[in-house]
Amino acid sequence: MTIALDKPVAASASLRERFEKNRRTAISTLSVIVFLLAWQFLPMLGAVDIRLTSTPLRVLKTAMELVPTADFANDLRISGVEFLAGMALAIAVGIPLGLILGTSRTARLFIDPPLMAIYATPRLALLPIIIVWLGIGLASKIAVVFLGAVFYVLINTMAGVTDTDQRLVRAAKSFGATRLDIFIRIILPSALPAVMIGIRLGIGRGVLGVIVGEMFSSEAGLGNKIMTYGEAVRIDHLLVYTLFVSLCGYLMTTGARLIEERLRSWRPQA
Repeated sequence: MTIALDKPVAASASLRERFEKNRRTAISTLSVIVFLLAWQFLPMLGAVDIRLTSTPLRVLKTAMELVPTADFANDLRISGVEFLAGMALAIAVGIPLGLILGTSRTARLFIDPPLMAIYATPRLALLPIIIVWLGIGLASKIAVVFLGAVFYVLINTMAGVTDTDQRLVRAAKSFGATRLDIFIRIILPSALPAVMIGIRLGIGRGVLGVIVGEMFSSEAGLGNKIMTYGEAVRIDHLLVYTLFVSLCGYLMTTGARLIEERLRSWRPQA
């Protein structure tokens, strides 16, 4: 009898979840449509200056002209290499260092003060120093992306390790598990969702870093074109590059969020 009653309850909960998900999707889609309609028709009605806002159709037309060009492909290649190299370096440094700081109190006390001092320093304040040290080439933009992303990866990894359920650790020790076994089977799976949160936040900061770095010290790249078209007040071209960067950032952070949600099922349960 209990099983028979549980099935309708589970089905009802599933329907509610599906309805809520469809409702959120519908509301989000409607908000985008309303925004695009307002953006298209308010300038046409004279409510805002079309020279400063453009319209979606004009931006789309400009995008169809710009995106297939070799110049756009070159800018995308340069910015992509800078972002991927800086982000890969941030992950390669941030995760191992976060794991060490999360598991070793001595290492945390030793490294934490200078680390937090650098973290609290605005990245823009470090940009002139980076340019002096590394020049205006590829290395300086990779460094800006790295500094923008590494702290989010590191701090969230450390938080994921320290938030591990200690009941699981004690239970594993009582069964004779080694420190390596505990780290691989309990601590690491428990920290993975937090690591992905750090990577997701780092992606946003990394995109910001590469654009800002190119705006101030580059002869090519998406950020360089955003600065160039902004100074020339070529709104259609400026919006194409800006919206493209926003779309890339959104897609990457959404992908990281999906991976994060999947990794939550890997967490050991007490």
